Amino acid sequence: MDNKQIFLDDAHFIAKGGERDCYIHPNDEHKVIKIVHRKEKHNEQNKLEFKYYTFLKKNKISLNHLSRCDGFINTNCGEGLVYERIVNYDNTFSQSFKTFLEHKTFSKEIEFKLMTELKEYLFQNNILFIDVDLSNVFCKEVSSKKYKLIIIDGLGARRLNWRFYLYLYSKKYTRYKIKKQWKVFFANYLKHSTYFL
Repeated sequence: MDNKQIFLDDAHFIAKGGERDCYIHPNDEHKVIKIVHRKEKHNEQNKLEFKYYTFLKKNKISLNHLSRCDGFINTNCGEGLVYERIVNYDNTFSQSFKTFLEHKTFSKEIEFKLMTELKEYLFQNNILFIDVDLSNVFCKEVSSKKYKLIIIDGLGARRLNWRFYLYLYSKKYTRYKIKKQWKVFFANYLKHSTYFL
C-alpha cells in the first residue's frame, strides 16, 4: 500500500453505494478510489474484493471483462481501494450497461451478443459475479461501434465469511453460485431492455 496520503474532496466524488463511496483519483482521472463510508458494522467489501482479485491473479485467471484492481491507498477519508476507470477507445468515459439499455442504444441482436460474451467469460473462468445489478456492469466501446461489457463491482461474495472461501475452493459450489447469479442477472436484463418491456 502507498503510504503517501491522497486528498479527496467533493469535487472528486462520483457516487455513494450501500457501503462505499467512489471518487475519481485526483492524480489520475483514469482511476477511481472506493472507500468504506459506513462506521457501523459492514461487509468489508474492499478487503473481500482485494482478496478475490489476488486469488484471480495468483491463478492466472483472465480479467478481460473486469475492471483492474490496483490495490490500497491512503486518503484523508480513510483507506481506499484503487480501480481502473473504464475508458472507451476515444478516451471518453464509459457508461453503465443499464444506461445503454434505457436509451435503446443497441439492436436486440447486439444486446444478446454482449450478454452471451459476458456469460461465456464468467462460466469459462469461474468468475463469481454476486451483486448482479446492471449498474455494476459498464459498456466499453473498444473501437468504433464495437463494445464489450466490463464488471466494475460486485465480485467474490457479499460478505467476508466462510462462504467466500467455499466459493474460492469448491468448484462444485462455485459453479452452482455462478449459474444462480447469472439467472438473476439475466432477469434484471430482461426487466430493463426495452425489447422485453
